[in-house]
Amino acid sequence: MVKVKSIKVNDLLVNTENFRFEPLSGQKEAIDKMLDALNEKLFHLGSHIAENGMDPSAVMIVSPSAHDKGMYNVLEGNRRTISLKLLANPNLIDNQAHEPLKKKFKKLNEQFKQDPITEVNCVVYENPEDANKWIKLKHTGENNGIGTVDWNRQQIERFNEKVEGKTSTALQVIKMLNASKETPASVKNKLGDIPLTNLDRLISDPYVREFLGITLHDGQLESNIEKKEVMKGLVQVAKDLLKPDFNVNKIYFKDDRKDYISDFPKSSIPDKSIVAKKAWRPGESGNRTQPSVKVGASKKSTFTERNNLIPKNCNLHITNPKVNAIYKELQKIKVDEYVNACAVLLRVFIELSADCYRDEHKLSKASSSGGDSASLQKKVLGVIDHLTNTGKIDKVISKGMRDAMKDYSGFLGIETLHAYIHSNRYAPKPKDLITAWDNVQKLMEILWENIK
Repeated sequence: MVKVKSIKVNDLLVNTENFRFEPLSGQKEAIDKMLDALNEKLFHLGSHIAENGMDPSAVMIVSPSAHDKGMYNVLEGNRRTISLKLLANPNLIDNQAHEPLKKKFKKLNEQFKQDPITEVNCVVYENPEDANKWIKLKHTGENNGIGTVDWNRQQIERFNEKVEGKTSTALQVIKMLNASKETPASVKNKLGDIPLTNLDRLISDPYVREFLGITLHDGQLESNIEKKEVMKGLVQVAKDLLKPDFNVNKIYFKDDRKDYISDFPKSSIPDKSIVAKKAWRPGESGNRTQPSVKVGASKKSTFTERNNLIPKNCNLHITNPKVNAIYKELQKIKVDEYVNACAVLLRVFIELSADCYRDEHKLSKASSSGGDSASLQKKVLGVIDHLTNTGKIDKVISKGMRDAMKDYSGFLGIETLHAYIHSNRYAPKPKDLITAWDNVQKLMEILWENIK
């Protein structure tokens, strides 16, 4: 028998036989185990609930407790249950190791008390075994279409564009290709298969954009070159990215992207002497009012290039609040206006990210003073080695990153990183900082993907 019922949060029991863990002895151990495993993720969930309430489309699944009359065992929704209990009573966190998390929930508690959630809708199964097929379906992937079919990167980008008004440069290119009569049907039919990460890596490079005849202004692609010429280059890029043997190693570093451009077929190279009457943007019915550039004029872009150290379309899930705050700042502040602040924060961001990874995987070594004695270079190289040895990073990428760190005076070299903070003469250039981030972004993405 199945029914939907509103149940008090206080009457919900965290499942001591949660499939995430081995069977546990009681409620306290179940909560502590979840705190150990999820920590910051519980805070983020609690924060979202305090701000937005419960997701009405995701009803929790419970069954009556055989031992505690009037209580219900949570079969599906244990993270939400614990988050609700912690929002109402942060003192349930009594382990000293989780004291920082407790402080965060105490702050959320003040907000939560203004509009507390004391009851939640639940689907009640008298026999918990009857719920298993639905729980399995929720947690075991697509199941040939029976389960939830995850969105790919393009579909996520389309959602963000429609709902949040955010359009990535890669998605703008996809839309240009789809709308253009210059794009062959064989390419249009496979646009959904183009890896947006690879396309984004190319289009985010100012050198590549200049070659293709496009510029970037406030996150929007623009051009003053005739559309037909621009499309020649973009169609070739699409064809290359759709090749089965094409992988990120061919375009990972800036020099790789230059090599890629140098091998471009002559017939696909845009003729930038053919200038449009007016500057244009993808999706616009008419041309923009920006004056066209005369043939033979300077090749310098008439539009502003990316002016944030970390591009807005770089999405890192950072669980450490301090590092996450630095990441957000580096996506907001203008690198040409605050070049020294960006340089220092970049260096700090790289080191703290490495520290978080080393702590997560128990790679840190304490010095006699109680801190981590490893140098910045050793920390980063140690992270790269661990990612390589555990199969999380490609050996080609690993070698490139190691070489970049060992090039003492390069954009990611140890001397350069130290000079950002310790030298009173070294003045970093905005473009050098942007290049440094472009070269380290993939490592940061993989690093944070492997931190809980």
